[in-house]
Amino acid sequence: MTEELDLTATEARLRARLSEVDAEITELTKPPEASAGISFGKRVGDGTTQAIGRFTDVGIANDLQGIRERIERALEKLDESTYGTCDNCSKQIVAGRLLAAPESALCIECAQNAR
Repeated sequence: MTEELDLTATEARLRARLSEVDAEITELTKPPEASAGISFGKRVGDGTTQAIGRFTDVGIANDLQGIRERIERALEKLDESTYGTCDNCSKQIVAGRLLAAPESALCIECAQNAR
């Protein structure tokens, strides 16, 4: 199925997305400003809001790390000439899936079973 795909364009898309994800992770995980003291009291205030926002940012960064790992695996598969082959069952991944989600290393069936 990979012969239907432009692998050069796919690699470019994956590398561009990897750069975007890296930038998002960097932004979400940068330390808070030194002057941004967080305090907690009996009422929900700015400090609590900042802390909750920080927890949310870290959670998003963790999700992005999973995306980053899938993109890196897809780039490895391009280098290995195994792009388009399922890592689990070794069957071909349909071109439509690779066009929609170029970071896919699993066919639809294996991806659903992995959940």
